[in-house]
Amino acid sequence: MQTLSISFLGRDCPGIVANVTQTLSGMNCNITQLTQSILGGEFAGIFIVDVPDGISMADLKTGLEAKLAEQSLDISVLIRKAEEERWDSRLSPCEPYVVTAEGPDGPGLIAALARVFARHGINIESLKFVTRQDREMSALFLFEIEVPEDCDVGRLRRELESAARSKSLSVSMQHRDIFEAMHRIAAS
Repeated sequence: MQTLSISFLGRDCPGIVANVTQTLSGMNCNITQLTQSILGGEFAGIFIVDVPDGISMADLKTGLEAKLAEQSLDISVLIRKAEEERWDSRLSPCEPYVVTAEGPDGPGLIAALARVFARHGINIESLKFVTRQDREMSALFLFEIEVPEDCDVGRLRRELESAARSKSLSVSMQHRDIFEAMHRIAAS
């Protein structure tokens, strides 16, 4: 058995997940992890799949592309060997944090905060970004990050606040356990 990462990107429409999973099942492949999202009319999905040794990456790609084309689905397929271990297990132990930011939309918002994370050796596990139009275009984003235990969290907060101020953003950083507990209380 080989473990592969299969990425799909293209115009969203009903039937993509059904076609992909049916094709994988028909080739005796087992999906072990999956994430998918729709952004601005575009479908993006990443599947981690256990594939029988007798099926090559080229054969798998050909089978998936044929099934998607048969349904006139405009989707690109990328297949590669899946990494066996996650980033955070290769380095020092990490703690999960959630960073939220909000303010006027404009170029460089994500880059300003992402540069701070990179300087501190922080991995971005998930990022959600949306713009909304109330009186003016405003941006709201949420980073889920893995902060190495040896990171100076106080310094990290100060640098995030400085980067956020430079872009007229307000920013908040909380340990994920606290963030989730507060949102459970708010929902009650």
